[in-house]
Amino acid sequence: MASAAESSGGATATRRVLMFPLPFQGHLNPMLQLADVLHARGLRVTIFHAAFNAPDPERYPAGYRFVPVGAGVPTADLVPTGSNADFAGAVLRINERLQAPFQDSLRAVLEEDEEGAAVCLVLDSNLRGMQVVADRLGVPTLVLRTAGAACLVAFMAFPALCDKGLLPPQGTSLYLTNKRRYCYEIISHV
Repeated sequence: MASAAESSGGATATRRVLMFPLPFQGHLNPMLQLADVLHARGLRVTIFHAAFNAPDPERYPAGYRFVPVGAGVPTADLVPTGSNADFAGAVLRINERLQAPFQDSLRAVLEEDEEGAAVCLVLDSNLRGMQVVADRLGVPTLVLRTAGAACLVAFMAFPALCDKGLLPPQGTSLYLTNKRRYCYEIISHV
């Protein structure tokens, strides 16, 4: 397969892949590893990231661009909190609070690049709100699922756990009266 530079007649690569990982280590690392592979194949890489737990741009070569998203959103609104580290709640808040800032950032990046330079947007599978933005702006997307097989099996068990009344647990911030909708929302991430 020809690299981006080769396919443009030896000119400097102008093709760019856009990426937006969830801002947690188990999600950042696989996305950044994929970025390394794509960069090695001649693509420029733009990483959109939340203001907290951001990757260090100094650790990456030329051809990488880092775009913070939601700098005005308080970190406390986006990180898991409480004794049970409400990860699901944090993911929902990230989708809600970063969607509009991401749209502004994505639009700005697309306007700065040459026509057609952005090949696609690679999103973390938990960033469904950002998928809505990409669709709205006409950006092709790929979804990267960073979790392992055990997580997939757990998601597959959700409908049965909902039918038995075990999910969602009462007293949590995610408790909904419509349990089937809750389970659908969770398993539709897979």
